[in-house]
Amino acid sequence: MSIADVFDVGEGDTVADAWLTTVNLLDMLEHAHGVEGLYDFSQARDKIAKVYAVAEAHSMDSKNNKCACGLSDAEHAILKRKVLTFFRLQVSNLKRFIV
Repeated sequence: MSIADVFDVGEGDTVADAWLTTVNLLDMLEHAHGVEGLYDFSQARDKIAKVYAVAEAHSMDSKNNKCACGLSDAEHAILKRKVLTFFRLQVSNLKRFIV
């Protein structure tokens, strides 16, 4: 198994799982030699934090807590899919540095 295989965001992952995978890969690469200056880690961290804050505000991983924002269940499902796609794309983008 390669290191790239360890970092993956799957269909069955929760938003928290996807966030953790993304942040762990970002941390690992940020401290790797030879990657400095090739990627704006600070900007990536800010975007990841903003997207995760949206997920938390909408209680995406909680089945018991309902969001009071006024979105329908279908709209919440679409939003969750978009959040997971964002994390999947971030991981794919970061994997370019380890493959």
